[in-house]
Amino acid sequence: MTTRGLVRSWLQAGLDAVDPEDLTKQALTGREGPATVIAIGKAAVGMCRGAAAALGSIDGLCVSNHVSPVPIGIDLIIGDHPVPGPASFEAGRRALESAPDADLALISGGGSALCESPIDGVDPEFVSQVHRALVDAGAPIDEVNLVRSHLSAVKNGGLGPLPTYVLSDVAGAPPGVVSSGPTIAMPHQPGLAVELMRRFGIDLPQVVEEAMHRAPTRHERSGIVEVIGDGRTAAAAVVAAVTSVMRTAHVHDRWLDGPVGSAVDRLLSEPARGVMVATGETTIGVSGSGRGGRNTHAALLAATVIAETGSVFAALATDGIDGRSGAAGAIVDGGTILRGGDPGRAIETFDSATYLRATGDLIETGPTGTNVGDLWLIWSQE
Repeated sequence: MTTRGLVRSWLQAGLDAVDPEDLTKQALTGREGPATVIAIGKAAVGMCRGAAAALGSIDGLCVSNHVSPVPIGIDLIIGDHPVPGPASFEAGRRALESAPDADLALISGGGSALCESPIDGVDPEFVSQVHRALVDAGAPIDEVNLVRSHLSAVKNGGLGPLPTYVLSDVAGAPPGVVSSGPTIAMPHQPGLAVELMRRFGIDLPQVVEEAMHRAPTRHERSGIVEVIGDGRTAAAAVVAAVTSVMRTAHVHDRWLDGPVGSAVDRLLSEPARGVMVATGETTIGVSGSGRGGRNTHAALLAATVIAETGSVFAALATDGIDGRSGAAGAIVDGGTILRGGDPGRAIETFDSATYLRATGDLIETGPTGTNVGDLWLIWSQE
């Protein structure tokens, strides 16, 4: 197998380990069915299939980002992403209607945009504008979620304190951060949300600020809240796959976070120790004519550092969707820059995917049906 094929097989082992159908089936085995469920997020379809396998029969609502077969009795709504639109607002309305009859919730990343309903006094278009501004600014996910949850009737426990099973895409965070916690209430901090919106240059109408302060405090968390898998689950599986072919490997002890360039510099400056796997989610503020993608951007930055060496760097969005790049990520090596030439313009305009498509380094999977953040792999060869 080629080096690229070997690395791709290791990454696939990570994806297989966070298959939402398998993880949900394992988590719900022993629980009595039938059940009415609300499933929200990029892994919602697989989680519904796993719930049906464990419980025998389910009905309810599934909100996701791609069309895929769902169990009989489940209504599938495809929401808008990364910015909520009409389909997302319809999904939010349906979720709020369904919540009083639901027995459990299945939550995964991406639901913050896919399923939305503004609080009273806030226009849906304003909510969409805020989402777009925060995404383009590369704001940290905890700050993004705090702002979004204070504009939403769904987020921050809006669906009530249902027993909840979470496939987490947010590195090391409490489960209430995933999809902004539709069944898990977090602290009500409208003043901080207002401060953050102004910091990111969002023009905040007085009527919106008043609505945020007026919104009621949500239910406290109660019952089962279980994280059934996250990025470390995938990273551990990658390490197992690497060591099965007699190579030294380990999971980096720090979650990926902060600006993407800083994270690349930090990891590549560490002493070489075979294969190192890192997981989490960095931030990227996109400007210029490019389509972004924090993983393709990370890969191209890394390619400039490892040029003309024997090292390999891979970066993968586990949901298969790396921003607006059209790819899932990339695998680069010491020859990437030799094949593609000066990458300066592509880096400056956040158009790394175009560059890496030309060099043959892109990973293109389409939606994977799971979502546990990003996986990065550094293979330092002698």
